[in-house]
Amino acid sequence: MFCIPNHSRKDSMTKLLACLLAATALSGAAYGADRALLAQASVEPLLDQDGTVVPAQSPPTGEYSARHKPTKRDVVTLDAAIQEALATSPRLKASRDAELASRGTRRQSSKWVNPEASVGAENVGGRGEYRGLKSGEITYGVSQLFEVGGKRAARVAVADQGVTLAGFDYQAARLDLIRDVQLAYADAATAQEMVTITKEQKALAQQVMDEVSRRVGAAREPLIQESKASVTLSSSIIAYDTALRQLAAAKRTLALLMGEPTDSFRLSTASYYKITKPARLGDTLGALRVNPDLARFDAEMARSRAELDLERANAVPDPRLNAGVRDLRASNDRALVVGVSLPIPVLNRNQGNIERARHDVSRTESLRDSTVKALQADLTRAQAELEASYRQAVVMRDNILPAAKKAFALAREGYNAGKFSYLEVLDAQRTLYSSRAEYQDTLRNYHRSRAEVERLTSEHLQTAKIIEDSNG
Repeated sequence: MFCIPNHSRKDSMTKLLACLLAATALSGAAYGADRALLAQASVEPLLDQDGTVVPAQSPPTGEYSARHKPTKRDVVTLDAAIQEALATSPRLKASRDAELASRGTRRQSSKWVNPEASVGAENVGGRGEYRGLKSGEITYGVSQLFEVGGKRAARVAVADQGVTLAGFDYQAARLDLIRDVQLAYADAATAQEMVTITKEQKALAQQVMDEVSRRVGAAREPLIQESKASVTLSSSIIAYDTALRQLAAAKRTLALLMGEPTDSFRLSTASYYKITKPARLGDTLGALRVNPDLARFDAEMARSRAELDLERANAVPDPRLNAGVRDLRASNDRALVVGVSLPIPVLNRNQGNIERARHDVSRTESLRDSTVKALQADLTRAQAELEASYRQAVVMRDNILPAAKKAFALAREGYNAGKFSYLEVLDAQRTLYSSRAEYQDTLRNYHRSRAEVERLTSEHLQTAKIIEDSNG
């Protein structure tokens, strides 16, 4: 730091004023740019499936909630359940807030370092002629750190990719929510149908019990057959009670996902009994490329490389410029003070952070390859389970269930006519119940496998966007 003597008070003050005005203008320009960037970011959209952006959605209004809240007489469809969940899920709100937070990080990354003002005094408070302030030298100055080496650009690039990654995370959160609703709906629909089946089974058991009691009373059957019929009836009552409890638990889980305070609604089973032939595995594997869990790795790689560039830039020393005015009290003069300081990269050249960032790039590449293989394995497994469940459901619906119903009807008719024993009736009854229960379990597995396949292939990505647009 050095002084430039200037005995003209007016000139020195003019130069100081110009220096301060320049610093103020620089800060004002940066502030104006930040305000413009903030205004732009406040309406910046979210990322769409293909990497473009879509408008950020506002929370649903109370009118929507009041219009779609199920009542005790409502029948909830799968589409309505998904729509309710997308409109009210705190999980999605947290993901959206994370995306907006990343935009704040992006805005902050473009900021310049603030200038610093300083005041210093020398040759004061001593003895003799240095007593008090009469021989003091008071310096008023400002300093500014200038980032060089591309630090600011690299920092902005890292933040940009952070926004992109947050957008992919938001897409993944939407797909996860839709899958969870599909799984919960399948469980609840199965439980609801099992309540119907066990109720009918209990009624059949009661009818058979009455028939056996009548035949025992007429001495046409031994007393032990009545005991067997009573055991069967008790078992059917227990099965019905268990089914009711499972339905209550499944509906409560679904209601929580939908944001409903009550589970007093019935489920539509139209989509539950509608099964379609799955697509071929080769076709579904090609759809993995739009899966946000995989698509995000392009942005992850870009961010890792930008972080490496940033760490390399951080190894370049940043100069700090100083300017000010020194007030020489002894001679009543003024002088300009200017200077520059620069760190000497001897002890720390940021080697460790550069090495870490370089390995992060390699790690991201390996994670991407690992994720591709894991997603392909998950899709292959889910697709195989879906195809197996579909074939089993078709066979049971078209062949096994009709045959079991017919066998029970014939056995019951023959028993009443005295052609069959109670054992034939009991065996046909158990076969019918187990077949109906197995069919429901197969349908449940079909819908659960289908939900997993659709999550992996991002089947509902565009649907979720349309629903959120309508809610907004």
